Amino acid sequence: MQQKIMVKFSAGDKFEINALNSGAKIYVDKAKDGYAPIGPNPLELFLSSLGACISVYSKMYLERHSIKFKEFNVEVAADFTQESPARLVNIKALINTDADLGKNREVFLRFVRNCPVHNTIINTKEINIELG
Repeated sequence: MQQKIMVKFSAGDKFEINALNSGAKIYVDKAKDGYAPIGPNPLELFLSSLGACISVYSKMYLERHSIKFKEFNVEVAADFTQESPARLVNIKALINTDADLGKNREVFLRFVRNCPVHNTIINTKEINIELG
């Protein structure tokens, strides 16, 4: 199934993102001096997509293998480079959990690395951008 979103300008540096498949809405915004944004900036949202996908795949693995956990989070960080082309570099995701993975740590990581967002980032060489 094709995934589709619509991003609409709202005001200032605010944009409304409509997930057309699910109907969910989120907002992208940019912090400024004395202004608290209503949503993450685009780079934070990009990293959030990766962290959320890793989280979903991690939970899927843990549940599938009946591995109990109480604590679970994924921290994603990256550096912004001013070099051309402007981009994020050194992207790192750290999975924190109290789940006892035992000898399955590497299998768990191999499974989680197959999340679609991770696969898209490492396998997509070009994105077509057109003017409507």
